[in-house]
Amino acid sequence: MTDQEIGDAVQEDLDDYIGEGKVNFSIHTDSNMISLIFIRFTNYYKQNNIDLSKDMIDADAFMVTGEDYNGFLLPYKFPIAPFGYSPYTLGQFDFKMAYKESAELLGVDKVKWMKMEVSHYSVVIRIK
Repeated sequence: MTDQEIGDAVQEDLDDYIGEGKVNFSIHTDSNMISLIFIRFTNYYKQNNIDLSKDMIDADAFMVTGEDYNGFLLPYKFPIAPFGYSPYTLGQFDFKMAYKESAELLGVDKVKWMKMEVSHYSVVIRIK
């Protein structure tokens, strides 16, 4: 599939999962790196003084992985708050470990390197 075909398919799922027009997705590949870009806006990080270099909110984790969309469950879970409390914060390190382990368990190529950039308007994941 081309980047455009993947982007269109993911965008369709995001529109169904989160709501049309709430998130814009794009994907870019070059030689050995894939960049997944989710553009959305939230004041939650700023309002709650969340360290964007270390933490993320659950909504972003669910958005990026598609956790619980059409019954999909990651084989290796990222931490979820007890009693359904939302929104909550989780460490980016914990999320990255769950993402990498799940990818391998799902039969995807092993993630050798991963970088996250979380901001008030986007989540960018770069993977090698």
